[in-house]
Amino acid sequence: MLAVRILTAALWVPVHLVILIWGRPYHFLIYLEAIALVALVETFQLLEAGGRRPHRLAAVAAGVVFLAAVAYRPAMSLWAAAALVVAVLLVPVFRRGTAGALADAGATLFAFAYVPALLAFLMLVRVLPAGVELLLIFFITIWAVDVAAYFVGRAVGRRRLAPNISPGKTVAGAVGGAVVGLVMPLALAKLFFAGAGLGWLGALAAGAALAAGDLVGDLAESALKRDAGVKDSGGVLPGHGGVLDRFDAVLFCAPLFFGVLVLVGRVG
Repeated sequence: MLAVRILTAALWVPVHLVILIWGRPYHFLIYLEAIALVALVETFQLLEAGGRRPHRLAAVAAGVVFLAAVAYRPAMSLWAAAALVVAVLLVPVFRRGTAGALADAGATLFAFAYVPALLAFLMLVRVLPAGVELLLIFFITIWAVDVAAYFVGRAVGRRRLAPNISPGKTVAGAVGGAVVGLVMPLALAKLFFAGAGLGWLGALAAGAALAAGDLVGDLAESALKRDAGVKDSGGVLPGHGGVLDRFDAVLFCAPLFFGVLVLVGRVG
């Protein structure tokens, strides 16, 4: 299983980095749209396995427009979100029966908020003057946290962190990941990406935010899978599961990272 995970990462990570480093912002947008579409489908499947009936077309349409507009036409992104709310509220009006209408509307809005709305923060970072350097710090830190948590947990992990949600997570793994997450942005910003302009305080704040977001994002998605009764959100990434399994931490970390950039004056 580990060999499969490494092989998948070895094939996917270079593509990810090429798009990020050498691509234009709209290339990164297309990449995010593809990720969002697959992750939305996986989210729909989780919700449906749990007995909900999200309105797929409405959520996908709103998500595509929202992601495309958020960095270039902010007002249009608000219209997309508003249109989704109106659409899911009108569905019961034009169909027979209202059984489950509230749950279905909630599931649809959740899928939109969980995937495209959170991914949009990455687009907001990408269009900043130092967007590429900042996103490299972001992704490398998250990957380093995941690797550290995995190997520390396997080596010395004994006490389970959340056995009812994610039995494989250990306290030692979480601590190992948190330590790496705290120092990685500082090391990257000082040694390789000085152009990001984070500074000591900003790098440490980013590290704390990413370490926390990585852990909570992973556990949150595990809770969704546990409720749906499945092990993985999908199977498009052998050894990793689905796109949602690979991007669960990214979804939670994106708004936290952007918030840190706002607080330290990198956005404005």
